[in-house]
Amino acid sequence: MPESYFKSYKVFNRIKFIGLIISGMGIFLMMVFIVGDVLSRNFFNKSIPGGYEIVRNYFMPVSIFPALAYAYSTGIFPRITMVVSRFSKNYQRFNVIVMLAAEGILFTLLAWYGLQYALEGVREGLAFPAGGKLYPLYPFIFLVPIGAGLLIIEVIFILIKNLYEKEPSMRVLEDQNEENYSS
Repeated sequence: MPESYFKSYKVFNRIKFIGLIISGMGIFLMMVFIVGDVLSRNFFNKSIPGGYEIVRNYFMPVSIFPALAYAYSTGIFPRITMVVSRFSKNYQRFNVIVMLAAEGILFTLLAWYGLQYALEGVREGLAFPAGGKLYPLYPFIFLVPIGAGLLIIEVIFILIKNLYEKEPSMRVLEDQNEENYSS
């Protein structure tokens, strides 16, 4: 593998780690918001107006989409390679390349149509009602194509690795851990 490949992937790892931090902050803020809502309901007999909608439309997308590429790169998602592990290495490699190509196409469609929807949301000023007010939704819709775009980049890195090496793999770094992100 060329050295530029690993340097590029190191930069991409940092971007994924930033996404992970953003998602972690989203989860923390969602927790604080929900705890505040429960406390206000129990102590003041009044809930935060539109709390459910705010969690659903703001905190959930922030908690999920920025960290998708990181989660994908760790290999925690189920893979069909578990099924074909008894076949020859050439068949396994072919199978991995076909699966990565299919995933790349699906993620590209998700990114493209997600971007089209987000742009339409900006044009229309897409908003949701919560607590008697309208809150803008369109900025958070961009998290879908951004998350899918990061997944596409991850798939491309894995695909390149499988084209260069004879051993099939669904990860760029087999010993991936937090040290890879901090160095």
